[in-house]
Amino acid sequence: MPSSSTLIREAIIERLQGQDWLPVKAVRRQPRPQIQPNNLPALLVILVDELETPEDEANTGPPRFISEVTVGISVVIGQQPPEQLDADLDDIVDRIRSHLLTDPTFVRGVDPAKDEDDPERYPLFEAVSKVRRGRLFPQEGETYFAEGRLEITFLARTNYDPVIPDVLEHVVITARPAGAGPGTPPIGLTIDLPTT
Repeated sequence: MPSSSTLIREAIIERLQGQDWLPVKAVRRQPRPQIQPNNLPALLVILVDELETPEDEANTGPPRFISEVTVGISVVIGQQPPEQLDADLDDIVDRIRSHLLTDPTFVRGVDPAKDEDDPERYPLFEAVSKVRRGRLFPQEGETYFAEGRLEITFLARTNYDPVIPDVLEHVVITARPAGAGPGTPPIGLTIDLPTT
């Protein structure tokens, strides 16, 4: 099963592909060294990093973490004067951010209409903790082009329950009445625990 960070990245790509206001020729999940002018406009959605910090006190119980997943979104456009590229990037990056953060299927809570076993029942993340915007105007190349960057940090929880190979199926307890000596016959008591 894909990690929660990969699910968030794929959900972003799914929501950005095919938008009329974002007519990209290429959607990439990994950076490539060079983009050719005939591949513009291009969209890149990557996992920038993931940081897990303990949810509670460290080393208490099974490891539980609050995970900060940062997804980077890059849009490269070109073949226009720099002033037009600047205005277009501002509009596109703003639309991407607004489109994602106002989409109720992306920023969703628990869907009680779905079964508890269905992963679509639960949200992709708990919160958005940071959004960073930026622009690059590379100076080398045969044509003008510019890159708009958007980094969004999502909070999610991860836990690592221990793997226990032996299943406890039942417990047998031998007991004697209070104050009884060792010669008193024991009271037989069996407690069956339900197996999961």
